Amino acid sequence: MATQVKKVQTLVVSLTPKPGELNKVYQAFKKNNVDIVASWGYEMGPDRAQAIFYPADINKAKTALQELKVQTKTSQACYAAGDNKVGVYAELLDKVSKAGVNIHATDAFGVGNKFATVFFAEEKDYPALCKALGVTE
Repeated sequence: MATQVKKVQTLVVSLTPKPGELNKVYQAFKKNNVDIVASWGYEMGPDRAQAIFYPADINKAKTALQELKVQTKTSQACYAAGDNKVGVYAELLDKVSKAGVNIHATDAFGVGNKFATVFFAEEKDYPALCKALGVTE
C-alpha cells in the first residue's frame, strides 16, 4: 500500500505534570468510547505539561474532555500511514524540505509492516505542508 497522507485535527490539552493526569484523560476517553489514533504527551517545565491527541472523532473527544475541565485547543497536522519500508520517512521529509516548510514537530513509527508519522507546522505554514505532502482535500 502506498503511503497515504491526510489532514487531521488534533486536540492540544494542557495538563499538570503530576502522576495520573494523562491517565485521567484516557479514562475519560475510555468511558466515552473515544478511539485515539495517536497521542503525544510531554512536560514543558516544572509546572506545565501538554498532550496532543489525534482522535478518530474529534467532536466525541471534545465531549469526553469537557467533564475534566481541562484547557483544550484544536490544531491541524498531516498524518501519513502506509507500508513500513526503508526510506519512506526520508522521502516525506525530503518533500517537506524542498517546499521550504519548517516542521514544528514530527513523530514516526514503524510497527511490523506498517508505518505512520505526523507532521506539525505553524498554522501559517500548514497549507504549504499539505501541498508538499500531496494532500488535496
